[in-house]
Amino acid sequence: MTATLKNYWLTLKHDNMNKLVVALFLSLCTLAGFAQVTSAVDSTQIKIGSAFNLTVKANANEGSKVVFPNQQNIGPFEVLEQSKIDTVLNGSQMELIKKYTLTQFDEGDYVVPRLSVYIDGKNHQTNLFNIKVNNVTVDTLKQPMYDIKAQIGGETDTDKLWKYLFGILFSIIAGVAAYFIVKRIQDKNLTEEDLYKTPLEKVTKKLQLLDGKRLVLNGDVKSYYSEMTDVIRDYIEEVFEIPAKESTTSEVIQMLFQTIKTKKIQLSKESVNDLKRVLQTADLVKFAKSEPTMNEIEQDRRTSEVISVSIDKAIPRFSEEQSERVKLRERRFKKRQQMRLWIPIGVTTLLLLVTGIVYIVQAVRSGYEWSIFASNKSLYEREWVTSDYGFPAVILSTPEALTRVQMPQSDKEKQQSQTSVFAYSNLKTQLIIAVGTTATQTNDSINLDQMLKYKLDLTAKQYGAKDVTYNAEEFTQNGVRGIRGTGTLVAQNFVSGDAIKMQYDMYVFIQQNGIQEVSVLYKEGDEYGAKIDQRIIESIQLNVANTNE
Repeated sequence: MTATLKNYWLTLKHDNMNKLVVALFLSLCTLAGFAQVTSAVDSTQIKIGSAFNLTVKANANEGSKVVFPNQQNIGPFEVLEQSKIDTVLNGSQMELIKKYTLTQFDEGDYVVPRLSVYIDGKNHQTNLFNIKVNNVTVDTLKQPMYDIKAQIGGETDTDKLWKYLFGILFSIIAGVAAYFIVKRIQDKNLTEEDLYKTPLEKVTKKLQLLDGKRLVLNGDVKSYYSEMTDVIRDYIEEVFEIPAKESTTSEVIQMLFQTIKTKKIQLSKESVNDLKRVLQTADLVKFAKSEPTMNEIEQDRRTSEVISVSIDKAIPRFSEEQSERVKLRERRFKKRQQMRLWIPIGVTTLLLLVTGIVYIVQAVRSGYEWSIFASNKSLYEREWVTSDYGFPAVILSTPEALTRVQMPQSDKEKQQSQTSVFAYSNLKTQLIIAVGTTATQTNDSINLDQMLKYKLDLTAKQYGAKDVTYNAEEFTQNGVRGIRGTGTLVAQNFVSGDAIKMQYDMYVFIQQNGIQEVSVLYKEGDEYGAKIDQRIIESIQLNVANTNE
């Protein structure tokens, strides 16, 4: 059992929410164990909702086929659990044992009917058993006894969660759609000036379009040079802000040298001379009917493109040397990019904001309390939930309904006892409320003081708690043995990781049919944490078995 406890604690050591909670109840498992009998029931009187065991044994030759009943109800009793068949070999004989855990939730006298066990196809029946189900006597730690209220506000509404997830997904899709819509509208309404991102892109693509006309191959060299020089002159006019289209070649070259000198543009003299040569050749073709060779035409075409690239490198984009015409086009380009970016972001943000507002409104209407505003004062002053937990049942009032904590157990441990743990943990307010129950047969030999000390030792060793103080007081209430343990311990803050001093208050009750425990932990010095603790303890109600039964 010690190895099992260690493995259990290692499994849960990363779950900070349940660290201190589960440690409070693990020791209950060490006390659990049901006596096994053969062909009999272990009790003929139970409380409403209590459990008893029916054990069926079959003796047969080794190799025989034995079939036990497998059903959800046995007569008026509900089957809570069926054990696996236990086989004991004795020579050529074998003994097979199967145990059924039964319960009944109505008071009265009942009979466990005969069950059929088939051995090699032959029907063998069990005996009848008379079972009396007694009513439950409810006791409280402090009068008056409170009525059980309906549970409120203890569950998260997940029915509408998919709608909010759809809203988020729709917001993202709408943003993407807005991007393509804006881009399509912009591309459709672009002017010729805005069709190209840069002057270099414009001159390069226009020269390529000129090549596609095949004017030279068709013998129209004059038109070819005329259009080529128009493209170059427009490029120079746009980049250098000089009237290149309306000026002669000599005037263009003169203005170009003056602009380069004035704006300190790093354009080589060789590049300007190459440009001059191309323009002069074009003048000769247009006005003097000169006929250059195919090699000269190709060279002038390459020179035009090289000069364009050299000018673009000499005047980087977004520089002060650029012309106002280029700057204006770049500003329009940046504005289009910004619209493509910010309009989709705005659409997505707006839709997400609407989704968030709807969620907040629904949460406020449903009474949800945001954890960022949570405090033990608000928990204390809100309407509490009263409910019963586990078996034997513990009834108490809490600010929020407790939720079940899953406890990994082996098949053997499940057969030995039925242990349940329920807890509420608030990271913001440093409040832990927990209830643990174990259905088992107990006796007066259990040492309550050792049980409490064992739990505190587990807490200290497993989670680094230190400076543990301990005060205990045993009591008997209407025949129920109990012990209260109070004190402080220094543990790790669940949120910040810092050391925090906690006050703990534990109640353990020992009955004939099980063990019940209630624990509250809160930050030391927290006024409303102490008030919550007191109110919870005062609301405890137990299902108590009469000692004369």
